[in-house]
Amino acid sequence: MTMLLVPVLVGAGVISTPADEVGIAMAPGEREAWFVVHGPGTVSRSIEVILHSRLVGGRWSEPGVAPFSGRFRDVAVALAPDGTKLFFVSNRAPGGSGPKADFDIWEVDRDGAGWGAPHALPAPVNSPAQEYGVSVAASGNLYFASNRPGGKGEYDLYRSRLAGGVYQEPENLAVNTAGSEVQPAISPDETVLVYTGFGRDDERVGVHAEYRKGDLYVSRLVDGSWTPELNAGPAVNSGAGESAPAFAPDGKSLYFVSELGFATYRLPRRLDYRTLVRKLGEIQNGMGNIYRVDVGALPISK
Repeated sequence: MTMLLVPVLVGAGVISTPADEVGIAMAPGEREAWFVVHGPGTVSRSIEVILHSRLVGGRWSEPGVAPFSGRFRDVAVALAPDGTKLFFVSNRAPGGSGPKADFDIWEVDRDGAGWGAPHALPAPVNSPAQEYGVSVAASGNLYFASNRPGGKGEYDLYRSRLAGGVYQEPENLAVNTAGSEVQPAISPDETVLVYTGFGRDDERVGVHAEYRKGDLYVSRLVDGSWTPELNAGPAVNSGAGESAPAFAPDGKSLYFVSELGFATYRLPRRLDYRTLVRKLGEIQNGMGNIYRVDVGALPISK
């Protein structure tokens, strides 16, 4: 099989649409997808909803809202590599009684063909600070981002080991910097870590960028230590914002979000009104879309 070194759009018209997709998790076999769509919001609260679709006969089915989503802001989703547990980040209060000011990590378990009731993870994983982004390894160890006190930057990445069914005190990872690290993706075997980084001098920026929107970065576990971060490079990062990486359950592919659009780079000619309207209605209009690339396209650490 030819290695996929150039990202491909996932589920055009169903998963990747003119709307703003901001994250995805694939079930084993990559024939079942859970993904997050972000609704518009400026002065008002936005809405983020987890959707579900299946690959049937080579086509992704019409999405439905996940049974545990659709009321609160559910901003991230991750599946355990064996597909038995799903984690997501939400602003719902314990018991789902209403929204609250900060985001926590929630878990929902497979219950036969469906899912059980979601529950917030206890301390020390969740805290009074923000938890943002989550990923789980085959071991059950949890990787997440938080702006809790004691970090190196505004947001840092943490690992909480699962021991005897209990999550241990989170460890601040060595990859953290004075910038922000969010949205970690850990490979199932815990040897490759991909995450969204902000405030780096090597971020790829388009000609129309008014502020830095983040790139994906890679670190590898070598002899028990994380290597210095490397920009994921042109096979993943573009002049637009890239974010929300997620490994396939077999660890061979990386899914991620890109806001690459028709206006990311310099336009070849002046837009007329009809062209503008058509471009804004296309999938690659500058909103987030889901892409997939082989892990072999990621850079090898120095």
